[in-house]
Amino acid sequence: MKGTFDVLRWRFAAMGVSALLIITGIVLFFAIGFNTGIDFGSGYSERIQIAPVGFTARYEGDGSAVLSVSDGILVLTKRSSAGVETYEFSPAEYPLTDDIVSELNSLGVDAELYNTERTGNIVSGFGFPALLSSSPFRVNFSTDTVDVTIEDIRNALDELGSVNVQTVESEEKGIYQIRMSVTEDESQNEAEGRINGLLAETFGEENIVVLQSEFVGPKFSSSLFRDSLIALGAALVLILGYIAIRFRFAYAVSSIIALFHDVLAMLSFILIFRLEVSATTIAAVLTIIGYSINNTIVIFDRVRENIKLEKEKGMSVDEIISLSVRQSLTRTVMTSLTTLVAIVPLAVLGSGDIQTFAVNLTWGIIAGTYSSNFLAPAFLHYFHELIPIDKEKEKKEEEYSLV
Repeated sequence: MKGTFDVLRWRFAAMGVSALLIITGIVLFFAIGFNTGIDFGSGYSERIQIAPVGFTARYEGDGSAVLSVSDGILVLTKRSSAGVETYEFSPAEYPLTDDIVSELNSLGVDAELYNTERTGNIVSGFGFPALLSSSPFRVNFSTDTVDVTIEDIRNALDELGSVNVQTVESEEKGIYQIRMSVTEDESQNEAEGRINGLLAETFGEENIVVLQSEFVGPKFSSSLFRDSLIALGAALVLILGYIAIRFRFAYAVSSIIALFHDVLAMLSFILIFRLEVSATTIAAVLTIIGYSINNTIVIFDRVRENIKLEKEKGMSVDEIISLSVRQSLTRTVMTSLTTLVAIVPLAVLGSGDIQTFAVNLTWGIIAGTYSSNFLAPAFLHYFHELIPIDKEKEKKEEEYSLV
């Protein structure tokens, strides 16, 4: 990339922005700490939806009858000695629960209407697929407006103590994420029973649909946290070892500082926006470590080559550093943009752990590209003043290049 852009002119601004970000992260860490997910915090987590019952169904005929949901469509599968019969109740043909109840009764399934709801709003919780028996099976449907607020959920669970409740999507959907710490000997069934029992008392057992649940015991949580730190530490040690062999002092230390900056910048971002820290966070940090150090190595390789080529033309080391950044800028920026094209849609449209991973990775790529082009060259400038990189003894053997 041609031009007269002097990257070192911006070193104070770049360092100031980075220092502000990292200091903010440190303050938040001591003030409120990380928003640890169930992976590291241990406990029970479940996603529930408050949704009224549309109808109930039971079956006492020959063979078996199974209700399932596929792509939002209710499916009835009947098995008997005569074979297998499958019936689909699409919203286009059966727009209301009244229509489904009438058709189920004609097929030998005892269905009872509770509320008239739109069939396109069926809620597929843990109960599906359901093997129908003599006991009524409840089929729930979400409504456009649910007369339940997040404060109602918190009040219902108040006696449990410290319980974290969050709204998922819009509050009108009536979907909530509930997290609760557990004791050393508490099982998943016990934790689930405590939460759902209190919710049932307030909102009615028939209106509670469990969409997702997770349980991590304290022992497993601490083990996972320890193993994650070991993995992160091992990755850093191996990379630092490679840099120590690959580069000389000024290059190596500058790369290491820029690498630690990227890790701290990502953790500060997570603290500021209260993102959940889980195993996917560690995966994102490890990914960014490799991504960022590669960009820095490319630029420093170019600096080392230009030291040999451009020094004879009377260029100073600072001019050579800026020239090397300009020559590598197109490559590093285009690589980052290409990666972001694949990651940003997941950050915007994804959900759950995938979305969290993509958001962390998006910020990490931006921070890594910024540090490779602004901070690492600035650090190299300062360490060159301590140990001049243009006066060190050249290696006699041919060095391989990653460019």
